[in-house]
Amino acid sequence: MARGDHIFVRRWSGVYSHHGIDCGDGTVIHYSGEDWERPTVRASEREEFAGGDEVEIRSYDALERSAAESGTWLRGASTRFHRATDELRGLKVDAQDLSADAVVARAESRLGEGEFDFVFSNCEHFASWCKTGLSSSRQIDALWRALLDPAPLALMRAGSMMTRLFDDSSSSYWRRFLASQDDA
Repeated sequence: MARGDHIFVRRWSGVYSHHGIDCGDGTVIHYSGEDWERPTVRASEREEFAGGDEVEIRSYDALERSAAESGTWLRGASTRFHRATDELRGLKVDAQDLSADAVVARAESRLGEGEFDFVFSNCEHFASWCKTGLSSSRQIDALWRALLDPAPLALMRAGSMMTRLFDDSSSSYWRRFLASQDDA
């Protein structure tokens, strides 16, 4: 691990992960759940951040390669969405400085912040913003994909239709089915 790394630990056997920025001096800046009613961005010792779990490093190799090849990595609808939500929250980063000093400076600029929001401003959003200048959360993105995936939605719709078909005795489908059984 090195100064400016986006680090994380898996909690509850990988059910979710907690994220922060390694300051390179044994401390990590992260959203602290110490006060669950009002989580704030604070610095903690790495051991406290880890809470007994293995600390891992989020790789940004693909992002850095893309930036080097194209001169920018900010493109796509998802990026525009995250950029817009960041700007609404006052988190605008003009320069794409990915240096360790810039990452730690961004983290330090938010010390004491208490704007935690599970969907739009969680610890992973914070760490990715510090690292890249753009808030994002793979955990929340995966949750949205699971919720909006057409296959489960189609199954839910089919289940809803079946429920209406068999639970609503006034349903024309049900009446037709019963009539066809009487004729048989």
